[in-house]
Amino acid sequence: MKNVDKRLCDRKMFDQFFSFEMSIVEVKGKKMKQNAVGVDISSCGLGMKTKSSLQEGSVLKFDLPIREWEITIPVYAQVRWAKSINDHFRVGLRFLG
Repeated sequence: MKNVDKRLCDRKMFDQFFSFEMSIVEVKGKKMKQNAVGVDISSCGLGMKTKSSLQEGSVLKFDLPIREWEITIPVYAQVRWAKSINDHFRVGLRFLG
């Protein structure tokens, strides 16, 4: 059986460390920063690795680092899927807005 890529947008490598916050509703009014490292990026979303277990549908806020301009851009994204792999989670995010 052939592996079919369901992504709608072309992706590029994105090896960047950043932190993210889960939506306020999910953490009962507390802002909890978690760390992640980017894996790939497209105009539609971002792939990342994290130690945090995330549920499909969760909304995250993070400052996307843009190395070329030495800036960060605030971004909201929704968890589309998350898989446990050894000691971390591989997560697919879809940009919102």
